Amino acid sequence: MEKVIISTCVKKETQKGIFYTIELSDGRKGISKDDLTQKMGMEIELEIKEGKEYQGVMQYYFNLPSSNKSTNGKFAPKDWVFSKRQSSLELAISSIKLTEQKVSTENILALSEKYYEYLNKK
Repeated sequence: MEKVIISTCVKKETQKGIFYTIELSDGRKGISKDDLTQKMGMEIELEIKEGKEYQGVMQYYFNLPSSNKSTNGKFAPKDWVFSKRQSSLELAISSIKLTEQKVSTENILALSEKYYEYLNKK
C-alpha cells in the first residue's frame, strides 16, 4: 500500500476487457482494472505491484485496496454449501412428515446427509 497522486487515467477497451492506463505524479506507469478517473489529482492509497519491463520502462499494476473497492451493484458470492445443507434438512423433515412416523434426531440428520450427497451430484 502506498499513497500516490494520479496524473492521468485513460480508459482502454480490449478483447480481454476494460483496463485503465495510469500514470502517477512520480512518473510510474501501469494499468488498473479499477476506474480511477474520479481520483485524478487526489492523494489516494493504492496497492502497487511490479509487472514486466516493456520497451525499457517498468510497468506496474495499480489496484484499490480491498476495503475501498465498491461492489458495483454486485453482491457477495452466495454460500452454496449452506443453501444445500438447508435444503437437504428441509427435504428430510418434509419426507418424515409425509410418513407420519416418529423419528429420532439422528435419523433426521442421516436422511438429511443423504439428500445433501444427492444435491452435490447435480
